[in-house]
Amino acid sequence: MTYSFYSLNFSFLALVAILLASCKTTDIEPPTLCTPAGTENSVLADEIEAMAGTTLTLTERLCDNEELSQVRWDIHNAADHAHEEGEDEEGFVLHSGASWELLEIVSVSGTEAQASLAVDLPLTVRGVWDIVVSIVDIEGNVSQDLVTQLHIENDHLPEFFLSSVNGVNPDTWEGEQIWSAGSEVTMQGSVSDTDGLETVILELIQESSESVLWDAEWTSVGNSTLTFDEVIALPSEAAGECHFEMHATDVSGHEVETGFHVEIE
Repeated sequence: MTYSFYSLNFSFLALVAILLASCKTTDIEPPTLCTPAGTENSVLADEIEAMAGTTLTLTERLCDNEELSQVRWDIHNAADHAHEEGEDEEGFVLHSGASWELLEIVSVSGTEAQASLAVDLPLTVRGVWDIVVSIVDIEGNVSQDLVTQLHIENDHLPEFFLSSVNGVNPDTWEGEQIWSAGSEVTMQGSVSDTDGLETVILELIQESSESVLWDAEWTSVGNSTLTFDEVIALPSEAAGECHFEMHATDVSGHEVETGFHVEIE
């Protein structure tokens, strides 16, 4: 029996097509989180509370219909954004150490696996962070992001509290503050530290030039709490993005810096 060049070529191409088809994955099902309800320090919790300067261990159970590949933990500041449409943003929070974040990827295998991550919480942070967990299987299918919030308390640093800004409780704010050039803004609040306060500084800073538009300073405070009730006179020529900054140092030398953004029109 003889074969023409064309029939041999067709047979070869058909074989290649069959082999390629057999190599294509049929797994399009994403992995899932199968952590049991009530597991401590899981992303399934409504929120996680922890203390700065300690180690927080996050634990999850992961599942996939064929083979897991990796799990990712992403921890970042929760201020001014929401992860899903309709999700409420965190209310007014005075963050410190807001630049702290963590991204950790851990390899896993099998159809079910337990993964844990030990997180050292810096002594320089206080506030609310998002914990986002996502899972990838061996075929590259990615789970839906799962999010909870991490509330970090800190008894090591001075702590600021704002009770009223122009007669309004900051907890009721919606969006960024907008102040009018040439007007006056009343700022009421306090700062406290169990070791005793040394210096406290309040500043309104123009972001474009880094110039100080207004400031107030207390030195050698001595007490554990300082209450302030200040009137901020905004220059008539001020305009654009600004930052209201609050600094405090206790008698042990521990420093904290916090604040919020302001738009001056």
